[in-house]
Amino acid sequence: MMRKRMILRQWWAGWVLCMFAGFSGAHAETSVLPESVNLEQLVQILREKSPRLQAERTRIDIARSDVVAAGVLPNPVVSYGRYDLLGGVNTLFDGSQQQQAQLDIPVLIAGQRPARREAAERGVTAAEAQVLNAYAGFLKDAWQLFVKLLAAQEKRVALEQTEGELDRLKAIVTGRAESGAASRYEVVRMDVEAADLRARTEQVRAETLDLSGQIGTTLSLPGWKPRAEGMLQPLGVSVDLAALKQQAEAMNPAVNAARRQEEAAEAGIEKAKRERWPTPVISVGNVWTNNPYGLASFAGLSVEVPIFDYGQGPIARAKAEKRTATFERQALLYAILAELERAAGVLLTNRENLVRFERDVAGRLPQLKEMAEDAYRFGKGSLLELLDATRSRTEIALRRVELTESLVLAEIDALAAAGLLESAAMQAGPESR
Repeated sequence: MMRKRMILRQWWAGWVLCMFAGFSGAHAETSVLPESVNLEQLVQILREKSPRLQAERTRIDIARSDVVAAGVLPNPVVSYGRYDLLGGVNTLFDGSQQQQAQLDIPVLIAGQRPARREAAERGVTAAEAQVLNAYAGFLKDAWQLFVKLLAAQEKRVALEQTEGELDRLKAIVTGRAESGAASRYEVVRMDVEAADLRARTEQVRAETLDLSGQIGTTLSLPGWKPRAEGMLQPLGVSVDLAALKQQAEAMNPAVNAARRQEEAAEAGIEKAKRERWPTPVISVGNVWTNNPYGLASFAGLSVEVPIFDYGQGPIARAKAEKRTATFERQALLYAILAELERAAGVLLTNRENLVRFERDVAGRLPQLKEMAEDAYRFGKGSLLELLDATRSRTEIALRRVELTESLVLAEIDALAAAGLLESAAMQAGPESR
């Protein structure tokens, strides 16, 4: 009993040490990550350090193991037997006992090994395409979170600038109140406005922290909450729908993965056809008796006769899997083309909206600010008009960020559907977009 308890304690201690080592390793991995990243660095971290992507890559190792298995020859079978006379007259053999040793060698004569190897290699190609598709999905999620984080950071900067502006205006209102040109109400009203703005700023700060944490969650890097570096600006994606559709058919990673799966299923049909052929077995061995001693050798050939089962089931299954893969590829392609049309339409609308906003609204901000302050200083405008102008400038700045964010997210959707996400990320990375 004491021994069992000791073994249990040792096992528990080892398990705790392993868990601690694992957590320490994860913490050490996170501790070397940068506190702020641009897009290029984020893509590099995704490639090299994301456990989610590393887990996806093990699919390739599993598929490669099938290639190894496909090239292995079947094992020979060694058998040994002994006959002993239990009673009656010896009518089987002369001697007190007979022994037999036999070697059975299966011989693949119908090209099973090349077909197995071809199917396994197609499986490796399909696994590699699936990993690339998973990587594209991770990249899209990470890039969109990066853009949202940039937008949240710019909103926070705009609100903090408004806080500074309100502090300056509060000094003006306080000075007018001390000189008798403004009432105590206006001072209190400025305090309330500043408190409301601080609450809004804290809300955006919380949103920023949440988005930063989501980046670490998406990449499976606990404890990493990076700050996004760069400027939020459109990528300038071309909206040539015909060209984008052509690129989607050729380069979309999901379509490529489905196409590779279809090719693997086609190789599976050929493999099933080869496997339907029976495998002959060549047998050789010796037989000998004792008391008196006698030795004989024999050779034989055995083969299955495919009368009832000649591989109908595996071939039918392989053909059904091929049809399924074909329909899935076609359905996926149609869905991606529809997604591309949707993303391109949203992109065009958001781009036109941002252009109109810049032309009709954002360009008048300096004039609005100057007119409101001058009117209040010279007693031609009320405090509410001044606050309304300040709020309008803040809302316009925030709206500008939101429109730009929506446009960039639509561009990412279009790039992802067209299969151009990684190349676009590499081009945008050095500019820290």
